[in-house]
Amino acid sequence: MITIQEMNGYARKIALAYEKALLPLAQETNLPHTAISILLFIANNPDFATARDICELRGLKKPIVSTHVERLVAEGYIERRAVPGDRRKDALVCTEKAMKIIEAGRARQIQFATEVLEGISEEDRAVMERCFMRMNENIDHIIKEKYV
Repeated sequence: MITIQEMNGYARKIALAYEKALLPLAQETNLPHTAISILLFIANNPDFATARDICELRGLKKPIVSTHVERLVAEGYIERRAVPGDRRKDALVCTEKAMKIIEAGRARQIQFATEVLEGISEEDRAVMERCFMRMNENIDHIIKEKYV
């Protein structure tokens, strides 16, 4: 049986490899990897595009997100827009200037996923997807209810 330490190790290894996959784009754009990752998160998840969402869903610390969001705003890659019904929140929206980086980043994400899943059959991928979905549900249950 796989241990939690092994699962954690796999997750860290995937994160490290993903960072490496985005490194050339970071170098091309002169943006830090985390800024590109945040930009791609906003583009890929417009319904979860507040700084708080990024912190919670990407597991990043508030000061790190704040620093990179400020830079992305200052350089014209994202804009802040008021969230309807909650004047305390700002939605982060990608600008036209960011589109080339987003397109290149998405292509790298697809390439990365293809490389990671190489040699895994469609049948095994479907099983893996069901397992990850179930694990996610279990984790949500643990976070919300079990250890309160």
